[in-house]
Amino acid sequence: MRSMFRNWERGAAMVEFALLLPLFLLIIGGIVDGGRAFFRQIELTNAAREGVRVAVMSEPTPAEIQLRAQSAAPGFTLTATLQRACPSPDGAEVMVASDFDWFFLGPALALVGGSDNMPRVLDSTAVMRCGG
Repeated sequence: MRSMFRNWERGAAMVEFALLLPLFLLIIGGIVDGGRAFFRQIELTNAAREGVRVAVMSEPTPAEIQLRAQSAAPGFTLTATLQRACPSPDGAEVMVASDFDWFFLGPALALVGGSDNMPRVLDSTAVMRCGG
């Protein structure tokens, strides 16, 4: 009688594990993707800060701003655009954007039809007073 009860417990544990494993994997994938997105956002913020620093210290070309922003975030393909140039009472403004792929959450949410809410482009804007 005891061995039959143990076999039943093992079977119940396997069923519980099979039901909870996808949820655990989704949580772990969400943590990984969230960390990647957070890291990319920090890198874009630094790149925007470097791009606007060039914009306030001189009269740069768009290529110079792009080069400085790209050098602040190596390994990422990004686009830096000058939104507002000096002299301006509000200062110079540079926006940096980069595509982002959700490795785990994108495909997981696509299974249930909810992937449209995930941002595909991350961006950051930096503003600095003219003259440094």
